[in-house]
Amino acid sequence: MPEILVIGGSDGSCGAGVFADYETLISLGSKAKFIVTSVTSQNDEVFLGNHDVPLNILESQFKAISFEDFNAIKIGMLPSVEAVRIVSTYLSDVSQKIVMDPVLRSSSGGSFSSNETISAMEELLFPKVDLLTPNLVEAFSLLNLDGDQEIQIEAIASRCLDFGSEAVLLKGGHLKGAICKDILVEKGKAPIIFQRNKIAGGTSVRGTGCRLACAIAHFLAEGRELEDAVNAGIKFLQKYIRTTLNN
Repeated sequence: MPEILVIGGSDGSCGAGVFADYETLISLGSKAKFIVTSVTSQNDEVFLGNHDVPLNILESQFKAISFEDFNAIKIGMLPSVEAVRIVSTYLSDVSQKIVMDPVLRSSSGGSFSSNETISAMEELLFPKVDLLTPNLVEAFSLLNLDGDQEIQIEAIASRCLDFGSEAVLLKGGHLKGAICKDILVEKGKAPIIFQRNKIAGGTSVRGTGCRLACAIAHFLAEGRELEDAVNAGIKFLQKYIRTTLNN
């Protein structure tokens, strides 16, 4: 049974964050351990605030685990430059696959990352990541692009690869129109497009980025190749979205 280390913020409503990660991994058959970076107060409608875990407590959580126990690592919310530095230090020598969902904002309205924190992630963490999974809004923010400019998603995905990760999955759920395209770009390989019809109301479901990144980490931990892991993760998420909307 794979075991995944998840690093990220908590959401007491269980819509996103490490509780959504836990639900995802358990449903797929992985074990999970967690390092919590911040405690948030939010639900489907509103974001009320967050309290970052003190840095000495963040660091002590790393000291309490053994990386030898894990088959993959998933990173979510990192609320400060200092938190990024601590995480980067502890991930310097790991051999496991690392999937990072660059959580910059809550879908219910809260902002998690300052420009300084984003810059620290770009410098210290992205080059250590095997797969970076931004959505279009996050990619535009990372690249300092105008949200109104014409979208060439293949080019945007390739530009995100310049941050240094081994691969980027640019999620296209926010594209206009009835078709959703996710673009996987990997160093030295041609882009791969995962295309499907959009699920009506799908963008209203919270925590989809968390769940997709965790699902991909699970499938990588099983030993699958990246394209297969991403495809399986997307299929898992589509099933989750349909189930959630029908309940």
